[in-house]
Amino acid sequence: MQKKTRVLLIIIGIVVFKTWVWDEFIVNSTANAALEGVEGRAGVSHVISKNQEIAIRPYEEGFKIYAVSKGFWGWSITDEMFIGDEEIVERILQFKGNKKIYMSFVVDRQNTFDNVKGYSTTVGPIDFNRTVGDNAFLYYHYSDKPFGRVTYEGTRLNGETEKLPRNKMSN
Repeated sequence: MQKKTRVLLIIIGIVVFKTWVWDEFIVNSTANAALEGVEGRAGVSHVISKNQEIAIRPYEEGFKIYAVSKGFWGWSITDEMFIGDEEIVERILQFKGNKKIYMSFVVDRQNTFDNVKGYSTTVGPIDFNRTVGDNAFLYYHYSDKPFGRVTYEGTRLNGETEKLPRNKMSN
């Protein structure tokens, strides 16, 4: 009987340690836990795979973008970038291992566009997601394939479509 009690106490100890100590104080048990205390206000997150997420947060006069990866010690930020004054930006975010995600951003500071689309030589048509920051919309798209040459178009609130100039692009 004493041996069964000892085994039961060990099992309970392991469960308590895992639940309240390991997950809460030693590792980040979720991607959101890894993002606690980082720059930027609450924004949007997208699951890329079981072990990778991206998070986009409004920050000062722009946006902070984070790549968050899961590893042995839990979730951690593996890459980050700031999108500010640029209007069109194409960048690569790095996750743990060799996993990369290709991202394309269009910043609309005048809030004049209702929709932004792109046409890539390698990916094909690109539909952008949108999030809101301080006095700006951020249109963004991510892909596991490089974009190649992209043509960007914005549809204004009045329905007119215009090509966005490539000379306003940052890499």
